[in-house]
Amino acid sequence: MTTSPDTTYRITTPRVVRAEWIKLRTLRSTWTMLLSVLLTIVGIGAIAAATATGAVEGPADGGGPGGGDALSTVLAGSMLAVVLVGVLGVLVGAREYSSGLIRSSLAAVPARLPVLWAKVVAFLGAVVPVVLSGVLVAFVVGMAILDGGGVTTVSWSDEGTARVVLGTAAYVIGIGLIGLALGLLLRSTAGAISALLAGVLVLPTLAGALLPDAWDGLLKYFPSNAASAFTSVLPADSLLSSETGALVFAAWIVVGLIAAAVALTRRDA
Repeated sequence: MTTSPDTTYRITTPRVVRAEWIKLRTLRSTWTMLLSVLLTIVGIGAIAAATATGAVEGPADGGGPGGGDALSTVLAGSMLAVVLVGVLGVLVGAREYSSGLIRSSLAAVPARLPVLWAKVVAFLGAVVPVVLSGVLVAFVVGMAILDGGGVTTVSWSDEGTARVVLGTAAYVIGIGLIGLALGLLLRSTAGAISALLAGVLVLPTLAGALLPDAWDGLLKYFPSNAASAFTSVLPADSLLSSETGALVFAAWIVVGLIAAAVALTRRDA
């Protein structure tokens, strides 16, 4: 008698992560978005640095990308990159609901929570190298342009430089994770993108302009304001300290992922 080989496969975390990674990397839109993020961070930073040196003519009103310090100038591209990464996070979280593929994913992994963690790992595996290399290249290229134009620059060893550069990368990636959580919570790409842009990125600025000063103590705990505490060279007095801001921003990410986990395990697909 011969026995047939055992062809059953156990559901393991590495296999679930591999499945999510395959779904992510086989979509052309993923690579288009990642390339756009990289070009945005480096390209806008280089343009802002060239504008600061006078090599490129800026707007007539004196505006344009970047701020008053060298770091804000070379990292100006992160302002748009945070939107792109946030949208990519939403797509990772909500895209399967519009196509119905989420039913197949949850049928293959009945425990459900491994699907969430696998999406997070796959998303970080794709985004972290791109964003981190983008801000580092933008820093090196931007500072070289500023130095060539005779503008004051900063070095990596200067106080606060590493915190701002790496903190900017963490902010961009963190907004992407919040977008992923919103995608799973709302199950709608359009709704989650709207909630991310309006609630996370626009509302703090709008509320700060419209609400009385008595609300300033609450507004500094919004995700974008908390991130400003560790992505600014000299944070304003109205912001949290850099350490507290990092903890508050991390708490927003954790709360969002926990809410997504609860929704994923308790609601029908």
